[in-house]
Amino acid sequence: MDLLNPPRLDKQSIKKYFNRAAKRYENAAILHEEVENRLLERLQYIRHRPETVVDIGCGTGKGVQGLQKAYPRARVFAADMAFEMLLQAGSRFRLLSKKRLVTADMERLPFASQTFDLVFSSLAMPWCNDVGTTMKEFARISRPGGLLMFSSFGPGTLYELADSWQMMDTHPHVHQFVDMHDVGDAMLAAGFAQPVVDAETIRLEYREFRPLLDDLRNIGANNADVSRRRGLMTPAQLRKLETCYRQHGFEGDKFVASYEVVYGHAWIDAP
Repeated sequence: MDLLNPPRLDKQSIKKYFNRAAKRYENAAILHEEVENRLLERLQYIRHRPETVVDIGCGTGKGVQGLQKAYPRARVFAADMAFEMLLQAGSRFRLLSKKRLVTADMERLPFASQTFDLVFSSLAMPWCNDVGTTMKEFARISRPGGLLMFSSFGPGTLYELADSWQMMDTHPHVHQFVDMHDVGDAMLAAGFAQPVVDAETIRLEYREFRPLLDDLRNIGANNADVSRRRGLMTPAQLRKLETCYRQHGFEGDKFVASYEVVYGHAWIDAP
């Protein structure tokens, strides 16, 4: 552990949130499924025929299904820090043997070096403490000539919610997402070549305020900052938060939640 830069996220709480959300995840993860599909589509424009593939932060396994369809001859592995998510991936799609389902933290991956021709990760990186460490792990497990393909969230994500909470208290309520330029720097520092990073903003709209918060909870996206305020939200706090949100994210009679989605890919140079 870097004592000068202590972890900002509570990994045990993250595991708990995602384990608890596993069975209802797909009903709420509309955005995550859309981003994952867009990331899979990008693979169609890249000439690459991997023999071994890993989906890191696989969730309930839909990305694994897409990867296996794109590369039917490849051996596809699935890794997630939440065991219940892996159970959903294994039972729902029956694509993987138990040997290819791996409980893993992306900052300390249990794979041998130079194992995979394609490292794929969709919207899992926001749950790491250090993007530099994560990129080094992605590079370590990549074979020479291997491809990294990922999506993440940028700092414009859920700014309406963050600004609303700031009107109420000084505690962190929304994660600090990494800027795409810093992600690109981390890729280069880890040893990746030819990095390409771009971003887009996707806005979700809700007629009521409570479903917006429910969706975040149902996908396991609870606040896991180590400095977060503990305890449940009271009805009075909820009413006040909605009032504040109307000043930052209410347009055309709808509550808006913005997500800055970052996409990136890079290569490990062949010797």
